[in-house]
Formats: sequence, structure tokens, C-alpha cells
Amino acid sequence: MDVTNFSSQPHWRHCYRNICTDNFVERKHSFPSPFTTSFKTHSRTKKITMSSEVVFNLEYLTRLEESARTLESTPQQRSEMMFKAQREVDAYLEQLSLDHPTGWVIPPKETQGQDKLVQPGQYQVQSGPNQVQSGPDRVQSGPYQAQSGPDQAQSGPDRVQSGPDQVQSGPDQVQSGPDQVQSGRGPHETEPLPIQENGVSIDEVLRDFSRIGNEMEREGHPGHMAYVPGNSTAPAAIGDFLAASFNPYSLNVASCRRAVKMQQMIVQWVGRLFGYPSACAGNLTSGGTVATMVAMTTARDHKVPRSKDYSRSVLYLSELTHDGVAKCLSTLGMREAVVRKVPVDDKYRMDVNILRKFIENDVQNNLLPFLVVATTGTTDVGSVDPVPAIRAVATQYNMWLHVDACYGGFFVLCNSAKHLFEGVETADSIAVDPHKGLYAPFGTGLVLVRNGTLLRNSNTRQHGNYMQDQLTNPEDWNPEDLTFEQSAHFRAPRVLLPLQLYGVATFRDALQEKLELAKYLYLRLKGQAHIQVVEPVLSTVLFRIPGVSDNTNRALLREITTDGRFFITTTTVKGVLYLRVIIFCYRTHRQDVDVFINKVKDAVVKMELPEVEFCHAG
Repeated sequence: MDVTNFSSQPHWRHCYRNICTDNFVERKHSFPSPFTTSFKTHSRTKKITMSSEVVFNLEYLTRLEESARTLESTPQQRSEMMFKAQREVDAYLEQLSLDHPTGWVIPPKETQGQDKLVQPGQYQVQSGPNQVQSGPDRVQSGPYQAQSGPDQAQSGPDRVQSGPDQVQSGPDQVQSGPDQVQSGRGPHETEPLPIQENGVSIDEVLRDFSRIGNEMEREGHPGHMAYVPGNSTAPAAIGDFLAASFNPYSLNVASCRRAVKMQQMIVQWVGRLFGYPSACAGNLTSGGTVATMVAMTTARDHKVPRSKDYSRSVLYLSELTHDGVAKCLSTLGMREAVVRKVPVDDKYRMDVNILRKFIENDVQNNLLPFLVVATTGTTDVGSVDPVPAIRAVATQYNMWLHVDACYGGFFVLCNSAKHLFEGVETADSIAVDPHKGLYAPFGTGLVLVRNGTLLRNSNTRQHGNYMQDQLTNPEDWNPEDLTFEQSAHFRAPRVLLPLQLYGVATFRDALQEKLELAKYLYLRLKGQAHIQVVEPVLSTVLFRIPGVSDNTNRALLREITTDGRFFITTTTVKGVLYLRVIIFCYRTHRQDVDVFINKVKDAVVKMELPEVEFCHAG
């Protein structure tokens, strides 16, 4: 065999597959070695003379090989690792509905519905599309037997025990009550297992990793109603496992055409949801900020091709636009660009009249308006900017229109919300997060550019010489030519598998349920004395006690969250502080909202506010 032309041999691909399998030991002599006739062997020293000057130590090479083969797992080893890892996941998920969103266990009784006390075991807690149910008051999970009664919970080898006021975790027995939960270094926090010269058992590794469940915000918890909580489904996790196991280079057709097709199928499907033409292009990204950055790069290259004009360029946002948008300017090398924050109207939408005035004034001052960002689902309020009106202004002044749909975008699946996305189909680019509305794991964003050629022009890769033999087709639209990323994780399975397994209808229903729950919460709070509540557009509800200080409203927040059943935060909109609730987790259902409503009611009563004759509704 000519080793210099090894890839040209007809059985090369077959041999390569054998080399890449765990059965390589049996098959490694299936083809002759090109070196056997050219080396002189010294059997006593286990060395070979490669020339008169160089001696090669085969014994050393053999020892290295034996150590390196540790990385080549057998089917039995893989099964054992997966089984043990799954036990840890099951123990965590079974505790998820019983523990506080930030880690410690809720009281044994909860007020639910219309002033009705309900024991935790009186209703079944359902978890996601799989509807994982936990029994009346006790949950058991495999060898770990994760048990949960009214006053205690045991989970895993460390037997994490917790009652209403304390949590004990592993050897360190770190205790935490409601008053001890804090940001930064948490009460349960321990140092991870260190990186060592020699490895340890899978049991020790998993036992150490599982402690993360007590040292994190549990965003899959039904009571996590802060920020925009991330969720993940079992098929999405399996998708990540498959992606990491097969590990294709998914950004180039020549490396794996099927992986590229999977990504393109997702991108085109999302494009059709928003009414984009088939000529659109896009990519899966690590999140909404990167998706926005890819879109803004395309806008910059198309609208401001000369770097000397960056300091005159103007970006227009609303005062409620996500902070990640302006952050991108620095990464794009446009730190000197001007940022205009446009006020919002009484419905928390970008005020288009003020936008137009800003642009007119900037043009008169020899500035260069190049980009305006509309939001369909602001993070603070859930409001939706008037995209058609903003599109008209952008067209008049030859500006790029980008739509931030990261939070609200996938509500376009719901018939009741489709009208909110009118005009999005005319936007030049869109950013949306599957790790929000499609319940994919964190690290899953998506960018769409209406004119795909512009996206490609901004990102086309010029291959190095080491890839000069790779077969390419100019008609192939490789993902690596549609983003600045290379060697990116194969993200498609984490999105595609859940959609294929559950169908789009399941996700539509889950999102529609959140819209309905937000309306339900609004109507129930609207009927409560002392409460002013803002009518939701999507699944975010703002409320407050009017006519009192911000400190009083913060006291209301503490009273609602003190027992740890719910996690909500405040926000400030147009100078007014509100308590903010977002209903987004797929595990959050009506019984959870009923409990929350009664907590609000009880908290207001405890604050002993003066009597009022009517409720304040916004």
C-alpha cells in the first residue's frame, strides 16, 4: 500500500470505520503496515532503528497506547455511565416540584384555589410533555430511592435532607433557611471535584456533579417566575447526547451533509413561521445575543461599509430593548456609534413619532441612521413594538430593521397571538431563542436574515491551505458561511428531536397555556384590593401596591417569596417599580398560579394597609 496515497485506496473508508470503533483491537491488522519492511527490530530492547541516528522506543509507545485506550469506552461501560447519570437526573427532577426554585424545600402545606388548604400530595405534579408524575407524598427513584414526605426529602448517596427551614447536603451539612438565600456564593456552595492527574470513579464524579442541584436557580421549577426562565425537555437532553456522541462537524456539507440539512430544516421552518421567503438564511447560535450580533454584523456591512463612518452611525432602540443589543456594538468594533433610546408609549411600545423626530434631527446633524431594533416581547413587560410603523420609518431613511423576538417569538405559533407579529415578515433580520419558546437547553439561539445572500457575504469562510483538498460546491450554503462561529456544537438535535417526537401542536398548546395563565393571573389580581396590575400582552404580568413607597412594594415581594415557594423579582418601567411575574415554565400550571394568587392576597393582608373602596387596575 502506498501510504502517501492512503485515502485513494478503495477500502480506505471501511478501514477508517474499523479504526474508529471500539473493536479496533481485533481489526487493527486488517491491512498491512507500510512500515514493516523498512524497520530493523531490536527485540531485547523493544526498540526499532528508523535510521542510523534515530532509535524509536516501542515499549514507551505501547504504554501510551494502553493509557489512551481508556478513552475508548465499551458498550457495557457506556450503559453503566448512562444508567447512573439517569438516576441522578431522575432524583433531581423528582425533587424539582417539591423544592424552592433556589434550592430549599417548601412548607408541607400550601394554600391553593379559593382559600383552600391543600396537602402537597392531593394533586399530581406533572413534568413536561412526558407528564412525569410524583405520587401523593412519596417519590422513589431507582437505587437512590429519592423520598419526599411533608417534612423531609432524601436524594442520592449524600442523602440530602431538608425540612421547611433547613437543608443538609452531604458531608459538609450546609444548612440554609429562607432568610439565608442570597446572590453570589450561596449557602450550599461547595468546591467542585478538582482536576487531578489520575481519574476517579463515575460514582464519585456524578455524586459531585449532582450537588449542582442545590447550588443553582432551578429554572425548570413551576414556581420560578423571574427573568425569562430556561427549560429543557428529556428529548432535548437526548439530542445533546446524540450530538456529542456522533460528534459531526455540522457546519460544512462536505463533512456531514445530513447534519447541515437538519440545521437548515429548522431555520427554514422558523422562517416560514414569521412569513419569510425561502431566500432567507440563518443559523443556530449560542443564544439571542450572538444571534443579534450576527444580524447586526450583516446590517453594518450592508449599511455602513466604511469603518470611518462608524462614529457617525446611529442605532435606535426603545427604552425597554434588551441590554444585549447595545452590548453587541462593542464586539462589532462600533463602540463609537451613537445609541438612541426611544421612549415607550402608555402601552410600553416604542413611540414611533419620537423615533421619527430622533432620526430627522440626526440626519440634520450629518449623522448616519443605519439600524433600528423593534421588540416582539420586551423582557420587562412583554410588550410588542408596532413593527409595521417602524418598518415604514426604516424604509424612508434606508435603515436596517432588526426584530428582537428572543422571548416572545415562538408565541407566533399561537393563533391568539399571531396578530402581534404583523409586519415581522418585512424585517431585515430576526433573532429568536429556541431555548425559551421551544424549551431547548440554554445555549440555543437562532438568527434569520431575510436576504440570505447578505448574511453569506458577511460571513463566507476562506479556507486555509490544509483544507484545499476538500470537495466543495458553490451552491452549498454551509452554516460556517452564515456565522462567525466555527467548530460549533451540533445544536440541531436538541431542537429537532422534541419537535419530531411531540409535534408542533404540543408546543403550541404549552405556549397558549402560558398566555391563558397570564390572563387568569391578571383577572384574579385585578379583583384584589390594594393591587394595581398591568394587563399582559404575552405571559408577563406586572403588579404593585399604588400610592406607597418602593420600599413597601419590596416588602410585599419579600412577604410573597419568604417561604420559598416562588421566585419573582421587581423591575422598573417608566420610573415606576413593579413586582414582575413571568409565566413561562412548561411545568407551571393553574394550581401553581392559584397558590401564588393566595400568597399575594395573604401578603397584602399581613401588611395591614388601610381599607380601600375599590381595587386599582392598570
